[in-house]
Amino acid sequence: MPKNHVKALLKKKAKREAEWYSIRSLLGNQWALFYFMIGGREAGKSYATTEFFVRQWKRYGRPFYWLRLTEASQRKLLTNKAEKLVDPDIRRKYGLDLTVIGDGVYEVLKRDKTGKKIVEKRLMARVLALSTFYNDKGSGLFDKDFLNDPNMFYNICLDEMNREQDEKNSFDIVYAFANQLENLVRSTKQRVRVICIGNYLEEASDILCAFNFLPEHFGRFKLKSKRAVIDYIEPSETYLNR
Repeated sequence: MPKNHVKALLKKKAKREAEWYSIRSLLGNQWALFYFMIGGREAGKSYATTEFFVRQWKRYGRPFYWLRLTEASQRKLLTNKAEKLVDPDIRRKYGLDLTVIGDGVYEVLKRDKTGKKIVEKRLMARVLALSTFYNDKGSGLFDKDFLNDPNMFYNICLDEMNREQDEKNSFDIVYAFANQLENLVRSTKQRVRVICIGNYLEEASDILCAFNFLPEHFGRFKLKSKRAVIDYIEPSETYLNR
């Protein structure tokens, strides 16, 4: 068997057996505006996205936006200093001291000598709900001058983009998503990255239907006319065993 073929098989096997999803390859498609990750609940999709966003924050000072469908799931991420938004090991890795005010997650830069009073903080992220996008209209989420700063980039994630089967259908997800994006970036299409995360497609996804595409098998799909790339992630052997 040719060496190149053996290497390709080994690489494929290693990728299949890898326990957690890596976002680097997906984001390598820099022509895209929308990046979709569809996979199992424990594949590490949200973790990989959070780690990437925090890395971007620490390296370039780029704040990010994390979207959920409902206010209830929004509140869960913001409780206890956003402990469910940013995992403990990510906090340790980047030395994060976080506090929450309203829908904003702030990195604490300086405390007083007692360590209790915050002296200096900086907005790192906002956690918003699609169901109440109308509350965010005109709230100053969009920075019209951000393109003047070459380091700035809009990092946006819609996590858990599909309703659960028993979840009440109380609003139009696509309409709310489009309007919330307009709140954040207006009509800007430069230096914007929108990551959408969902679980395996037991039912049709409203947002993917809006892109007029539903993957029928595992793999990566590039919709260049729509500036979207989709990873429908095959479960790894480690994941299946676990």
